[in-house]
Amino acid sequence: MTRRIEYRTTYEWPTARVFAALTGPDCLRERLRVLGGDNELVEHEATETGARFRIRQGVRAEVIPSVARAVVGGDLSIDRREIWRREADGSYAGEVTAGALTVPQAITASQRLRDLPPAGCEFVVEGDVKVGIPLLGGKLEDLFAGEVQSLLAAEHEFTVDWLSRHG
Repeated sequence: MTRRIEYRTTYEWPTARVFAALTGPDCLRERLRVLGGDNELVEHEATETGARFRIRQGVRAEVIPSVARAVVGGDLSIDRREIWRREADGSYAGEVTAGALTVPQAITASQRLRDLPPAGCEFVVEGDVKVGIPLLGGKLEDLFAGEVQSLLAAEHEFTVDWLSRHG
């Protein structure tokens, strides 16, 4: 079974400025530090036409719900890869995948960032969580989908604060 992820939010800043924050190495490193855990920016590349990066997010065993702890068996290291490309209309689109050694690429999603007239922009993530583990897969999918929603909301709050401070 698969669980759907849909997240939509807006920013008061234009697309290019939000994109620079969402993909900038300084902002990414600070976001990982502020949101907590054993996190690191493992790879980062940005060009005129887009960006790609990989972050590793560590989750300590004691904060992992018991249903998931039985599968992962301890601390969890999640690899998250994002690829962004600039579209002809000035918007950005991309893909994100995330997973752990025990559940590789459990999360796949598309993401886009586009201007909203008369000002600001919209950020949208749409994807799926799929955990191919018999009996526990559905429960883990529900758990991961909820965690992704919470993480995206926390990242949004951080990005608004970052953009406000880095005028």
